[in-house]
Amino acid sequence: MQSEWRALTLPENAELFRKELFTYRIEDAQFDIELFETLQGEYYAIGINTDPSRLIVYGSTIVKNPQKALEQCIKKINRDQLHIDIFDIGEDASDRDEC
Repeated sequence: MQSEWRALTLPENAELFRKELFTYRIEDAQFDIELFETLQGEYYAIGINTDPSRLIVYGSTIVKNPQKALEQCIKKINRDQLHIDIFDIGEDASDRDEC
């Protein structure tokens, strides 16, 4: 049922998303990453630290490629975990593909 779900007929004001779950570990931290796919074939990823004392949400932009969504999310997690500076506001915009 990889793509068949896109053929479903939904009410006018309804949305349906497909979700995949990933676990990302770096250093001593673990993150749950959810990759969402829309009926229109667009993707976005949301990552959350599993440490209950620290709630930070990392997210991608909406893109046409699932790999790109995961890469953007992981890049943001890595910046925070590895203390990498952000050089330009919106620098992830260069990672966006044609939307």
